[in-house]
Amino acid sequence: MQTLVKRKVYVGNDQSTGKQFSQNFKQKNLAKTNAHARKVFAYLDKNYHYSLRWSFDSNLNNGDSVSIDTVNSNFFKFYLLHIAAGRSFNSADYKSSSYYIPVLVGANVVKSQPLGSKFTAVNSSSGKKEYYQVVGVLQQNANVPSVYLLDNQNYLNNTIIRPLRRADKMNLTAAQLLAAAQDLIIFDSSRTELNKLTSKFNQGDFFKIRFISVEKNISDFYDSYRGTAIMFAIFSLAIMVIAVLIIVWNTWNCLSEEQSEIALRISLGMRQKDVLSAVIIYQLLIDILAIVPVLLYAGSYSKMLADSSVGSSSQIVLNGLLPRAETASLLISFVLMLLITVLAIALVAAHFNGKTLALRMGDE
Repeated sequence: MQTLVKRKVYVGNDQSTGKQFSQNFKQKNLAKTNAHARKVFAYLDKNYHYSLRWSFDSNLNNGDSVSIDTVNSNFFKFYLLHIAAGRSFNSADYKSSSYYIPVLVGANVVKSQPLGSKFTAVNSSSGKKEYYQVVGVLQQNANVPSVYLLDNQNYLNNTIIRPLRRADKMNLTAAQLLAAAQDLIIFDSSRTELNKLTSKFNQGDFFKIRFISVEKNISDFYDSYRGTAIMFAIFSLAIMVIAVLIIVWNTWNCLSEEQSEIALRISLGMRQKDVLSAVIIYQLLIDILAIVPVLLYAGSYSKMLADSSVGSSSQIVLNGLLPRAETASLLISFVLMLLITVLAIALVAAHFNGKTLALRMGDE
């Protein structure tokens, strides 16, 4: 994101309606829609500096689900993907019309398509069978961040990246342009120039595209995120207060009901600090037991999402039971809960130790 903020950058936002989509992508209207898309793209390609990527799910011959992403040369200026083996694209790759298209593959794809290998796949964005040669391997867990949801990223472990070549530009389809428009980056252009491009996109009621500055995207995200975060914070604090009050009430009742036994034990040599230690250990065990079902639920839910074949490019990456962010979050929450509840229990025990205890014998 810092790479985008440093430059005057605008990002495309597809606001086309369902009615527009269903109307323009009917078989009888598709040729006209594709012609409009090629006209718009020719204008974009000639007059603007842009970074483009479109992504479509597909399958390899061995049945593996992958995403085939098409990118132009400026894509790598904004998304700094590291190459683990081989090379990245060079300028000749974008101009080439060779039979085999050079591709970069993700860390999972390389297991079946190693560096230097050649293979075929149907590119679902065009419906055509293409011939690929692996020239580079992406680093494990390489990802593309979202410019709209700053806490999201699309992992590229199951992705094939191919260059946008001259033939692709000439045969571009409306589906490809729409897929690219949502994250289309325009840079080094004025607002007036952006308005001209917007008008070109939206001519003839084919599409409805807006361009929004990256600064505004970030600002809008934090405005939305802040409201959600405050709501969850208030909700969580309310639960915490209620839980602590119940724990305090329960502990006080337990100590009060057992005060005769406690008084007897004290008379036999038990120290008051032993009472404090006992209630702290008791609460510590309860807190540890409380986190177990949470961990089991979170772990099973994350594994279910990670194993899902839907949206293979954005699957959760699991190196353990949970993603690192979720693991850190749960640990911090557990430590916070532990500190608050143990402190509350310690105060209750200290107050109880200050009471005069009655030693009750028989029925008296």
